Amino acid sequence: MYIEDVYNRLLESARMRVRSGEVTERGLARLCDMSQPHMHNVLKNIRMLSPGSADRLMRALRLTIPELLWHYPGENQAGIRAVPALRARIGPGFEPSFSDFRGYIPFPVSLVEGLVQPVAARLAQDLHLPAALSANDLVLLDQNPAVRARPGGRGTWVVMEKGGPRVRYVRVGGTHVYLPGEHVVHDPQKWQPVSVQGRNILEVVRARVVWIGREMEKEPYGPADEARPGD
Repeated sequence: MYIEDVYNRLLESARMRVRSGEVTERGLARLCDMSQPHMHNVLKNIRMLSPGSADRLMRALRLTIPELLWHYPGENQAGIRAVPALRARIGPGFEPSFSDFRGYIPFPVSLVEGLVQPVAARLAQDLHLPAALSANDLVLLDQNPAVRARPGGRGTWVVMEKGGPRVRYVRVGGTHVYLPGEHVVHDPQKWQPVSVQGRNILEVVRARVVWIGREMEKEPYGPADEARPGD
């Protein structure tokens, strides 16, 4: 795909919004700081948008580059949402910032609908990861503060430990939270307390893991993979 393809998809998205009555040419022109005749000529492919005007049109349509890449105008727009991916992994040896991204990953809208500031991240090697997780897993995270303020249950969470962010279980008791790994989750006597008295629990509980993806196990090709006569 080339820049011209992205540009054409942007214009086609604008045309469809106008045809559907969602917005008018005049309204788009005003949002893009141009005259209505100029916008009309742009949509008719008589004139071209400058880079700045194209950016303003994207903002007016609430579109991003990843969405233009993964959506095609006229297709079901409820399909894909671009989620930013953290630059650093989560786990020992890494100190990821939740505002430092390395790109975007497409996720079905059904997975991210209702999440607050969703981000994706890779997990690092960690001896105490919850059993459902493995190093190099891709996880989708929900940063909803209302959910983080009342953690617990069987879920897994990104928490801030002394060595940086980790994925752990979370248990709450009084003025303390406990962040057990898989090795001690069934032995409460070994849970190390973290005091949240006079402290915002959101500083400790950073996100909830809502989805896990991993590469399928690699196996060498062998006789079982070969087609047999009559197959």
